[in-house]
Amino acid sequence: MNRLDDEKLRASCDEQGMISVIDRFGAQCEEAIERDAQLEWSKLPIGKSIDKVVVCGMGGSAMAGDIAKRFAKSLLFINRSYTLPSFVDRHTLIIAISYSGNTAETISSLTAGLEAGAVPLVIASGGELEKISRAEGIPFLKIPSGYQPRAAIGHLSLPLLITLARLDLLKEIGPWKAILQELDRVRVQCTFSVPTEDNPAKQLASALSGRIPIVYGTVDNTCLVAMRWKAQINENAKQPAFWNSFPELNHNEILALVRADLLAEQHVLLLENDYDLPENRRRIEIMTDLFATHKVPFTRVKAEGTSELAQVFAQIYLGDYVSYYLALLNGVNPTPVELIEGFKQALATKETEDRGG
Repeated sequence: MNRLDDEKLRASCDEQGMISVIDRFGAQCEEAIERDAQLEWSKLPIGKSIDKVVVCGMGGSAMAGDIAKRFAKSLLFINRSYTLPSFVDRHTLIIAISYSGNTAETISSLTAGLEAGAVPLVIASGGELEKISRAEGIPFLKIPSGYQPRAAIGHLSLPLLITLARLDLLKEIGPWKAILQELDRVRVQCTFSVPTEDNPAKQLASALSGRIPIVYGTVDNTCLVAMRWKAQINENAKQPAFWNSFPELNHNEILALVRADLLAEQHVLLLENDYDLPENRRRIEIMTDLFATHKVPFTRVKAEGTSELAQVFAQIYLGDYVSYYLALLNGVNPTPVELIEGFKQALATKETEDRGG
């Protein structure tokens, strides 16, 4: 029996049942789409002159902004900082997204946006951001609590996409149903009950086991998926992973192949979909030849789906399964992120000390 088909291994590592959360991702996305009716549409800036959007968030919440940026019609800036860029003004829609509602950087940037006269919107499960929204009369969408933030990407990203579509700030992305159909296909192929010999996620996790994944996407396309894969491998599998994108990597990182021996255990993942530019497809082909020459193992991961958005979500979903199976092979629990929580506590303590508390 393959290790990844061992129910005892799954039960011993996955004490909180992360696999059930991953399996329900399609249902989560369907619920998020239906939550459209709960948004306080009367408070939204429909009809106002909005010429740019700033999405403020960190981690999985910021990833929702990365997805939106991929399909936005107007300027959309992802703000992963305590402060805001100088161009924010009263013609800016500032969307603060924080799963917990207590992300310090997001609260700080929302406050700065209000001071700049920007038009605000908040998406969170509660916390301080809900309190601010209620006090300031800010449109607020409350999403379900109880998830790890990284596992709530459907609840975070789809309301954002729907909002931008309502405001005519999103390009045509096809029917929402296309996403759900593709996510169901991935689940059927990759859920734990499917044996390794028929399970593409288990097969890819096996190829990555004991190695350092290097995930490559293409700019303005699969680069956001590459970032997501890297983060999920970090958080779920608790192992190093890195990402980059074409064509930028051909202007610097390519030279690392000269000393591929320094990363003898690397395995490159090339993320592809139907919307890669021909120029980047040529770059990928050349890189595969170089990987073979320098004996760097690699795997090409092609997305499927009937729309751009469906392909993005399907590839994200596959990566979630791969990171989960890597966690099992590493013998670690995919749910807790103890170092992150410990860091937050240490930071809070230091901030109190610096304020003289």
